[in-house]
Amino acid sequence: MTKNFKTITSLFSGHFAFFASLASILGLVFLFISNKYAIFIALAFFCLMLIAFTSYLIYFLFRILKSNDGNGDHENRSTFIKYETTDGKHIIYETYKLLQCKKPILTEMDYNFKWSGSIMPKITSDLQDVINVVDEKNPDSYDKAILKFKKPLHYNQNSVLHFKAELDDVDGKSLPHVETRVIDEIDIIHYRIILKNKNDNYDSNAILTRCKMNSKMSAKFEKIKEIAFDKTTKSYEYHLLNPDVQYYYRITWEK
Repeated sequence: MTKNFKTITSLFSGHFAFFASLASILGLVFLFISNKYAIFIALAFFCLMLIAFTSYLIYFLFRILKSNDGNGDHENRSTFIKYETTDGKHIIYETYKLLQCKKPILTEMDYNFKWSGSIMPKITSDLQDVINVVDEKNPDSYDKAILKFKKPLHYNQNSVLHFKAELDDVDGKSLPHVETRVIDEIDIIHYRIILKNKNDNYDSNAILTRCKMNSKMSAKFEKIKEIAFDKTTKSYEYHLLNPDVQYYYRITWEK
């Protein structure tokens, strides 16, 4: 935002300083010209400057919007992820994302997800309308939910995106991990994994790993650290700060 503001304020320096000086010189010239011609020249000069200013402003605004094309239609500054189960078979997965719109207007957004179980999850949202859920039927590709905002977002406007999946793992085929793709810069990803089905003696650490994004889905992961299990809350909690971009991050635990 600050960078864009500085870019816009540059309109009033440099080139326009030259035009201001030119206007001052013409003002002196007008003193030696009859009133009739002075009015005509002043009006023509005003129209010319108005056209030049408008064109210059449109050009800079176009450059600002175009500079954000590489980041997609939005920026994600923070993400909160919660994975919760009471019996190990029925799971609630929720994500809250703080977004900033980076296009003139944004009405809907694709949320990519991949459930390792065999039953397609039920997708809902408390903040957006779920227009459609696309099952790619391909283990190497992400499925997606199309979420529509209640009100369209405009350039640089912030909003919270909510995604909720009700997961059914009655056949026990799902994998015990939560995975996140980091495509662009983000300040924080907050993970909270609640396993109420674990017995009171369970105390195994979860493992945080990452893998370079060289394909649509993850490949080989490197270990970053271990996360202790909180017996009181029966959960793992971790704040991933300023993660490197173009990586998959995964937290894995014992099933």
